[in-house]
Parts: sequence; structure tokens; C-alpha cells
Amino acid sequence: MSDQPQGNREELEKIAKERMEELPGETALGNRDPQAGGEGEPRDFEGNSDVPLPE
Repeated sequence: MSDQPQGNREELEKIAKERMEELPGETALGNRDPQAGGEGEPRDFEGNSDVPLPE
């Protein structure tokens, strides 16, 4: 496993949960699933590289 301090791990988990909530739900064929939540179309989602990660 990683040698990161526990505080960084908790912060990374928080960031990951927030980003997962933004992801659009999709069906097995890759189409948007409106009941799954999220925003946008799955094929158009590129993520958010502007999120600062702890060092």
C-alpha cells in the first residue's frame, strides 16, 4: 500500500466522492441513464483536471 499520511488519504477520498457524484450514470451501452444522476453525457465527460490534489 501507499506510505501517504492518513490525512492525505482522507482528503483524496473526499475529492473522489465529490467527483463521482458529478459523473453521469450510464447504461451498459454507454448511453445516459437519467435515473442514475450526474450531469452531461457519458461519452462527453472528460473529468476535471483542474481539481487540486494534495501532495
